[in-house]
Amino acid sequence: MEDKNTQSVRENKMTVQMFGGFSMEYQGNPITFARSSSTKFIQLLQILLLNYPQGIAKEQLIDALYDRESGVNNNKNLNNVIYRAKKQFAGAGLPEEDYVVLENGICRWNSSFPVEIDVVRFEKKVEETLAAEGVMRKVLLEEAEILYTGELLPAFASELWVIERQLKYKKHYEQIVRELGAYLKEDGEYNRLLTLYRKTAKIYPYDQWQQMEMDCLVSIKDFKGAHELYRNTVRLYCEDLGGIPGQEIVTWFREMESQMINPVASFEEIQENLSSGATSEGAYYCLYPSFLDICYLLAREEERIDKSICLMLINLTGIRGEEITNLEKLETQMEFLKSVIKKTFRRGDMFTTYSKSQYIVVLIGITEQSCAIAFARLRQRWKQTEGTSGELSFAVKSLARMLDQEGCGVRR
Repeated sequence: MEDKNTQSVRENKMTVQMFGGFSMEYQGNPITFARSSSTKFIQLLQILLLNYPQGIAKEQLIDALYDRESGVNNNKNLNNVIYRAKKQFAGAGLPEEDYVVLENGICRWNSSFPVEIDVVRFEKKVEETLAAEGVMRKVLLEEAEILYTGELLPAFASELWVIERQLKYKKHYEQIVRELGAYLKEDGEYNRLLTLYRKTAKIYPYDQWQQMEMDCLVSIKDFKGAHELYRNTVRLYCEDLGGIPGQEIVTWFREMESQMINPVASFEEIQENLSSGATSEGAYYCLYPSFLDICYLLAREEERIDKSICLMLINLTGIRGEEITNLEKLETQMEFLKSVIKKTFRRGDMFTTYSKSQYIVVLIGITEQSCAIAFARLRQRWKQTEGTSGELSFAVKSLARMLDQEGCGVRR
């Protein structure tokens, strides 16, 4: 049973989250500041909490908060923010105290109640881990990993004082994940290992942690999950990033593909998997790596089938040919265009996303000259489709000529 002193400390404690967002609680209740609170006040509070309990030199604080503009008294500006802070804290429901203390050139957070900050706890846990060995090291690694719930203060990610800290914390976290992952793999704890890598890949989706996730899925023979992960990862890199992946990423995709070995199956199971997309009408949409593979195969077969094969690059722009800078509008119109392409071209044609404003289509049995007619049909359907806006343009080249030319757009 808790004694009264322990219960009192627990109730009066203030907790602060800075990883993955910013939130504060006092006595278990959220601390909410007035909407009129200035950005400088919030940043002052965050910097003091990041440097708790030792504080930060006033000059460093001024450098972090203000630009060094001539004729501007930043010392006075800081003093004004500190003076108004007391009212902000009281309005948020905190006891009336002088929380921001300035002594001997050092500015620090001061309160009569204990403060628990996830960032400070993470730093201490990292220090403890570095000094530990064996089983205790694994335990501390697990505790440190749990504390890291996302990047530091994402709303202020462009601030230099956040960037400097975040680089350090990311480096610590990645080392923790690698070392903890090695322990879990050695112990055969693949489900826990999968959870670890999934979390890491969610925080850092563009750092290729999906490769480690794939290793786990293959190890536990979850081949369906492995295929789903592969498709989602390719979609993330090829579509969400709005551009074609570089050679390094394509090579990485190939490495992921090589791990996806299906269990022994019958023709009935294979037929079931194939039939899922067989009834689709219109042009076939596929992800970029699959598109490349099909292009290479078609190029090899072009002479044998005696049909010309063309690539059509379709561009979406504003009415006057300008780039569409509104990303939400661009995504919506690209979805419309995807549907129009699918309906306009034949089942034997295929296409993929080439950039955030372009699709590339493979047209079989058509000449470069005839592509203009096909594009005219596409443009007409686009204009007749409700909700569409913007202008379409195209460029076309035969697949054989593209692959024969060095530096072509389709890369092996």
